[in-house]
Amino acid sequence: MSLAAVLSVTRLAAASPSAAERETARRFMDEGKARLNAEEVGRAIEAFRKAHDIMHVPTTGMALARAHLAAGHLVEARELALEVGRMPRNPGDPPVFDAARKQARELVAQLEARMPTVRIKIKGGPAARVAVDDVEVPPSAIGEPVAVNPGKRVFSVRNAEGREAKETLEVAERDAKEIELVLPASANAAGARASSPEGAGTAPRALRVESFGNDDVDRAGERTPLAEVLVYGGLGLGVVGLGVGAVTGAMTFSRASDVEPQCENGICAPSAKGDLDSANTFATVSTIAFVAGGVGVVAGAVGWLLPRRPTARASTRAAVTWDWTGALRRSSDGGTITVGPTGAGIGGTFQ
Repeated sequence: MSLAAVLSVTRLAAASPSAAERETARRFMDEGKARLNAEEVGRAIEAFRKAHDIMHVPTTGMALARAHLAAGHLVEARELALEVGRMPRNPGDPPVFDAARKQARELVAQLEARMPTVRIKIKGGPAARVAVDDVEVPPSAIGEPVAVNPGKRVFSVRNAEGREAKETLEVAERDAKEIELVLPASANAAGARASSPEGAGTAPRALRVESFGNDDVDRAGERTPLAEVLVYGGLGLGVVGLGVGAVTGAMTFSRASDVEPQCENGICAPSAKGDLDSANTFATVSTIAFVAGGVGVVAGAVGWLLPRRPTARASTRAAVTWDWTGALRRSSDGGTITVGPTGAGIGGTFQ
């Protein structure tokens, strides 16, 4: 049967294309064949699609399916073959329509084995839109094998805030792959991480010794500013003083050991004078440091025992930290107390 005869047969009399439409479809079919022979697959697909839109019969559907197959569009070719296979047979259909339906069923089975699939996983929050080559993927298909065409495919995800991630994946026929799309963090979240101790990069960071307090707690019984200075200032002074006293004390004994062989009956050789002076100096520093450390411990104890003042219910947060310079700091909502090698101080406000 000639192409003109095939196009002149309709499935439903009520939906019969006009003579002009049939002639137009015939011309598109001829153009599609010529484009396909010339390996102009894209233009062949366009011509066959126009013919199928007009006639919508098994033969035009299969012509379009074969053009998509030639372009490597396995997904589109299989979809069209399924459509042709589902077209109902009407009385008076020519044998070429039956042949097209049979070819469509065979093509569906062939492409099912060749079709590559990719399982898409999303991280970083809920997705508002997921697409493959800008063709949206239904939410129900996320995490399931999604049929794709062979070649280099672009997968994208976007959330409700407009943040987007894209990944490219090369797939071949019969592949079964998986891809993970990670949505970027929001600017607020990134800023919070950068300002936190964990996100401070390679800059010197404080060693957190203790953290106490929580949000929206009753602060009745809070220490007064004087008690704060005595407790945390005394603690810092005590730690530094006792540490310095222990070190200089050890150095005193070391110098004394060097001097002892040079002295007899309380009389020392002139060469021992330098070591003796050093030993006396270290002994003096050690004594002063131990006294200062003891004073600091006592001051801390006094501050701890001082009466506390009642305050309103508020949000509190405080911490004691050693920073990279060796200074001891106590920070709270009201201020910061610092005790270190270069001195002590108090800053901020207390309520």
